[in-house]
Amino acid sequence: MEYPSIIIGAGPAGLAAGIALLSFSPAARRLGSACILERNVVPGRKLLLSGSGQCNLTHGGNIADFLKHYGSPQKALFVKPALFAFTNTDAIRFFTERGVPLAERDDGKVFPKSLNSKDVLNALRNEFQRSGGILQTETTVLSVQKTDESFIVQTNRGQFVSQKLVIAAGGCSYPATGSDGSGWTLAEQLGHTVVPPKPALTPVYVQNYAFTGCAGISFKQINIIIEHGGKRIAANCGDVLFTHHGLSGPGILDISRLIKAGDTVKLAFSGRTCSALTTLLTGGKNLKNALSPLGIPEQFLVQLLKYLHIDPDKSASVVSRTERKNIESALNGLPFVVEKLGNWNEAMAAAGGVALNEVNRQTMESRLVPGLFFCGEVLDIDGDTGGYNIQFALSSGAAVSPRRCGS
Repeated sequence: MEYPSIIIGAGPAGLAAGIALLSFSPAARRLGSACILERNVVPGRKLLLSGSGQCNLTHGGNIADFLKHYGSPQKALFVKPALFAFTNTDAIRFFTERGVPLAERDDGKVFPKSLNSKDVLNALRNEFQRSGGILQTETTVLSVQKTDESFIVQTNRGQFVSQKLVIAAGGCSYPATGSDGSGWTLAEQLGHTVVPPKPALTPVYVQNYAFTGCAGISFKQINIIIEHGGKRIAANCGDVLFTHHGLSGPGILDISRLIKAGDTVKLAFSGRTCSALTTLLTGGKNLKNALSPLGIPEQFLVQLLKYLHIDPDKSASVVSRTERKNIESALNGLPFVVEKLGNWNEAMAAAGGVALNEVNRQTMESRLVPGLFFCGEVLDIDGDTGGYNIQFALSSGAAVSPRRCGS
């Protein structure tokens, strides 16, 4: 079967690319101008899981603020053209105009008002098919080859041929959804370099973890410091969730791309000095009640004091100077040594992917193979939590169009 354009992967990036290719002109909106090959029975399985099934699809605010949420200045430079050409405002308008009203939460995250990720997926899928696109499910791509005039795509359902090929097959996170890294294999078959992938947006497992009983307790906007070999290498401020085995929450997930096993994560709960603690530790109250003005949940405070070998029920007035110093140190930088990071089954995204210097950031076209394009997670781009990854998937997909590709 032959099509002008073939897209591998029917996630948000692939569907957005298909819509962009079909929306260039009335002539492009003809049945079979673009075909998406999707290995699953149902497309967009990872999208359906996003935001716990509620689909945090973008973030509010100025699009320029997005640029600091992709890990490095070099990656911000790469994503800028696509994000500025199809912004968060454009994404909101797209879904609203197709019967999916959205709502922005106080933290800036944007969700469908229905809190149902199926509505987001259906809007993309319906627009693609309404425009004449063909969605071929249960089709696994086995290999790709470039000839002088076309791409030959071998699948479990036979051979497909196209003049343009878009690889939007995602990464390796949540492999049960069909993300198995095959897009990177195809990119390498066509001569591209793949930066070694690793899980991103992943929880942290802690050595000799002493806070299992605090699982479920969270802290809003606390300071997170990462040290390697005793040297500070990164810092962040965000929400932290204590789990049965370690640390999670947006603040940890966002900075996890910079963490390795053996690093130390320090959490600063309070800016209290020893002299300020002395003021609290007076009178006849027991220690845990005397420290309650710190705003730390009692369950966690009790466990923290036990971790420091201090009786939480002892009278505050008899706390020693050494104990005050230990409490101060813990409040301003409680250390956790990293045992490991979460695996692909726990990661929300992939760090690594197709090398950015081999892709035109304006059009997502390969600099090595004319007519080949990449978009979404298959690229070496991983954004923070909060809708930044889905927005890049949509924006990079929208960047793949005949107008921008010079045809």
